[in-house]
Amino acid sequence: MSISTKIATYWNQRSPREKVIGVVAIAFLAVTVVYPSLIVPIGEAFSEQSRKLRELKNTYSVTPDILERYSKLVARRKDIDSFYSKVDLSSEPLSYLESLLKDTAQAGGTYNVTPRDGVQLGGKYSHKFFVVNFQTASYENLVAFLKALTSGKQPMLISQINLEKRAGGENLNVQLEVSGFESMAKK
Repeated sequence: MSISTKIATYWNQRSPREKVIGVVAIAFLAVTVVYPSLIVPIGEAFSEQSRKLRELKNTYSVTPDILERYSKLVARRKDIDSFYSKVDLSSEPLSYLESLLKDTAQAGGTYNVTPRDGVQLGGKYSHKFFVVNFQTASYENLVAFLKALTSGKQPMLISQINLEKRAGGENLNVQLEVSGFESMAKK
């Protein structure tokens, strides 16, 4: 006699009242023991797996864009490194800026350079900021100055430029916000 046959025989021998009590007891055990110990953890495992799957799909969809941007940034960094490896950072940016102003901007006119707080970059360089004010009557001198400032022997970055010419006046008022790099090794 098999186990299923024994269980069926035993069940058939019970009275209807005993069968109801047995069904209620089995349901009670299922609700109090089986559901919390088996069903809930399985449901949580599926929920966790679904969450991880959504994260992986999101990562998978975003990764090509991130890799493309990363490769562009690496190439840009190599270009910048090669450019600045040829740059002379031996002179202090303020003295370089003043020499450019004297030589090209207005050929001996008045100017004002106000240094701002700088930032140290990775222990190798210091990034210094300046506000420059001057007047010039020659657009050619201004263009020559800006060209020398951005692509000369010690290139600087222009973050803002304001040009103002008063009605009836010859002079052009120029205000620049510029920044340059200085090697920390020379200090």
